[in-house]
Amino acid sequence: MLFRSTFDETETLLTHVIQLALPEFQSFLALIARIGGLIAAMPILSGKTVPLKVKVAVVLGLGVVLAPVIHLPPIPFDIGLIAAGLAGEMAIGLTIGLAVRLFFSALELAGELVGVQMGFGIVQLFDPATSNHTSVVGQFFTLLASLVFLSLNAHMLIVATIVSSYEAIPVFGATLPTELGEEVMRLSRQMFVIGLKLAAPVLVMILVINVLLAILGRAVSQINVFVLSFPITIAGGLAVLSLAMPFTVQLLAREIERLEVVIDDLLKVLGHG
Repeated sequence: MLFRSTFDETETLLTHVIQLALPEFQSFLALIARIGGLIAAMPILSGKTVPLKVKVAVVLGLGVVLAPVIHLPPIPFDIGLIAAGLAGEMAIGLTIGLAVRLFFSALELAGELVGVQMGFGIVQLFDPATSNHTSVVGQFFTLLASLVFLSLNAHMLIVATIVSSYEAIPVFGATLPTELGEEVMRLSRQMFVIGLKLAAPVLVMILVINVLLAILGRAVSQINVFVLSFPITIAGGLAVLSLAMPFTVQLLAREIERLEVVIDDLLKVLGHG
């Protein structure tokens, strides 16, 4: 009888512990699902060069740090609702990371445009983060943007965005309105605009060089303009890149600061669609 009484008391204690801990665990699971979606879409952390253990450690570490700050209401214990809700939370994180990824895609686009015009079209570097080949100039723009991104503490802005996202979208409160597609298309258009702005100085200089070489070729037919154009366009492109560096850094800093507004617009669409 004593053993039976002890067993009943232990079972009752375990039941109370599970009832108290399970809602907290479910809320924490929803938190790390949103953070995990963000990390999966971030261009710096989502690459293959970052080990999976490091990514998991970052997600869990951010979850532990932000859990006391973010008020998470209890989640109903329903397997179907929990699965759908976690998928929605991960979609919110992916949406936040989408704005940052499109920004870095604009840099790759600018690098492709500049590289082809300078004669670096056949010079490709293997990017271990994406397992693809990227242009030399694209890698340069990406590294430069990463340095500016970190110097402006934009990584802390992303963490603050996670906290503010719960004000716009409560737990399991995401929707998929039709306006989301329009917002993504607008971001895609902005990506091309940023890429053209970055590549514009070099493109204009290469155009001027090609026109002058064409005039030179017509005036002096003995000159092999095709062979002469390669060192001139490369030298001119590198010179313009150096001279336009203050403009490039200023543009990158301005667009990185705009990320907060872009992400807020996306969250408003998801939360109030």
